[in-house]
Amino acid sequence: MRDFPFAVRTGLAPLGFLVVTGLAPAAPAQTNAPASLSKLARLLLGTVDGRSTGMSGVTRLTGGLASSDTELNTACQELTRAGPFTLDAATRLEGCSVSPGKRVQFHLNLVGVDATREGTMAFMASARPVLERGICRNPDVPVLGQLGVTLNYRYSGIANRPLGDVTITPDRCGLK
Repeated sequence: MRDFPFAVRTGLAPLGFLVVTGLAPAAPAQTNAPASLSKLARLLLGTVDGRSTGMSGVTRLTGGLASSDTELNTACQELTRAGPFTLDAATRLEGCSVSPGKRVQFHLNLVGVDATREGTMAFMASARPVLERGICRNPDVPVLGQLGVTLNYRYSGIANRPLGDVTITPDRCGLK
């Protein structure tokens, strides 16, 4: 059985899969967005599960800052009501929230991961650059950055204990 660090090094780990050495790699992403989700909610879900939506819904973010925050907030409320979404065997998207200034925070739970276990926090820190690269590979993410959207992926484990954050600022994934 191969462990998670091997999967990270070889690029086989799903975006949300952050478990401590010794656990088996997860199955491919299983999210099935309900048909009732708006295009913008599907776009946000795609930034978490690694699936490009072809920028469907992005036009809702081309207005002013206040209207963009309102649109993002509505999409996050949709995701939170429709969720949680199982991303892989160890990762669940619980929902998202929006802060002023087009800042979206995704709430991800790593099922069965103990933040107090020795080495967990160091491992999470070492996996952060790999996760950032994986997030930036989704072609929707750099376009969101051009529109001034900051994406924050907040991971928690058992008992909702914080494990770490991955933040993608608007300039992080520049279009190539």
